Amino acid sequence: MSRAPARGGNVLALPETPGRRLRRRVLWIGGSVVAAIVVLMLVLLYSPLLAVQTITVAGNKLVPTKTINQSLEPLKGTPLPRIGPGSVKDLLADQLPIRDVVVQAHAPGTLEVQIVEYAPVAVVKNGTSSYDLVAEDGRTLSTVKKRSSVKLPLIDGQKSTQDPQVFASLTHVLAALPSSALKKLDHASAKTVDSVELTLKDGQTVLWGSDERSGDKARVLTAFLKDTKQQGVDTFDVSTPDHPVTR
Repeated sequence: MSRAPARGGNVLALPETPGRRLRRRVLWIGGSVVAAIVVLMLVLLYSPLLAVQTITVAGNKLVPTKTINQSLEPLKGTPLPRIGPGSVKDLLADQLPIRDVVVQAHAPGTLEVQIVEYAPVAVVKNGTSSYDLVAEDGRTLSTVKKRSSVKLPLIDGQKSTQDPQVFASLTHVLAALPSSALKKLDHASAKTVDSVELTLKDGQTVLWGSDERSGDKARVLTAFLKDTKQQGVDTFDVSTPDHPVTR
């Protein structure tokens, strides 16, 4: 039986289809773009060209700028893209007046830090020679030597300052008042959480009651204080804001 002659070893290459060429080109371009992005990110994250050289601070009133700059000194030399609000807040965690920060980067090397502080609502006597500024949540924000240096009411009375629930009720009430009304208050006190009383600088008394509906009570009291006909009133009773009473 005879064998069929062997075929030749040459293989004819088929031409590449347009679709295949397009896919290969897309993959090549896509890979190049990804590589370029990775290189760019590495440059931005680690290049000394964008390292922090200057830190500007604004918005702070209770914490000295010098103190903030000292706390943020470790950021010097760090590339701007690697710095976020979290890293700034961590460095300022021991500064109780600071509630939040807003961070903006300005190339090539400036970091702008906007400080957001807790608002003080009252002062509390601290010993015999100083006063603590306190926020709505009761935290101590800073200390002043003179009562007259801040236009805020004094929380006084043993029950008011030593009972945590009564103290919290007072700070919540004061936080509900606009700054214009706070400036007119001399002191605030309470024997229970339901018996908050405010005293104006001219001697007028405000019967507030509990801290419930403090927003409504604050609006009523603010309206009373703007009304010149109320100047001869001794007592403002806003404990029931829908039916306030003056005496």
